[in-house]
Amino acid sequence: MFRFFAVVLVIGAFVGALYFSGDALEAWESPKPEPVAMPKLPKSKKQAKAKHAQPVSHAQPAKKAAPAKPSWLVELNAACRRGKRENESMHQPSIPQEIPPLLRKVIGLNARMNRETAELVSRSGNTKAAAQLRGLYAQDEALLHQALTASERGQYERLPGISRSLFAVARAENNVFARLGAGDCTASPDELQF
Repeated sequence: MFRFFAVVLVIGAFVGALYFSGDALEAWESPKPEPVAMPKLPKSKKQAKAKHAQPVSHAQPAKKAAPAKPSWLVELNAACRRGKRENESMHQPSIPQEIPPLLRKVIGLNARMNRETAELVSRSGNTKAAAQLRGLYAQDEALLHQALTASERGQYERLPGISRSLFAVARAENNVFARLGAGDCTASPDELQF
């Protein structure tokens, strides 16, 4: 379910491992300072007059209420929002030794969210989508375990290949969620590029 977020963490871990390995430590530039925001200039009298001279807009007619979403879809979107918040709160690794514990947390969150979302999709009655997700979840969980094993063994060079595979699975999952109308469970195509 949260492969695309987990993959970002894996890539971050890989980059962190490269950054902190051997002689590469001195190879990076120091970060550039943040640009300073410029204060807003006061508006001229012409701009102020033009603003006051604009016609009064009339209220728009009331739009028809959107049909109520099924409860399983409302719960699915809520679960995805909750999982994203939890994932975003995870600490990014700063040294290679922090990568395996982070991946263990990602694997735990991922497995929990996979179970929860699979159950909600099953409640929808869409057996085809539920079966697709369960198959994709099995793939992403196996790939995350491969990433953990590689990081525990210091085989950081394997992480980009595993990440590419995770991104492919994430794109497939994203498509299933988009077809279901679970907008909070999807990511933009740009987020799913490796």
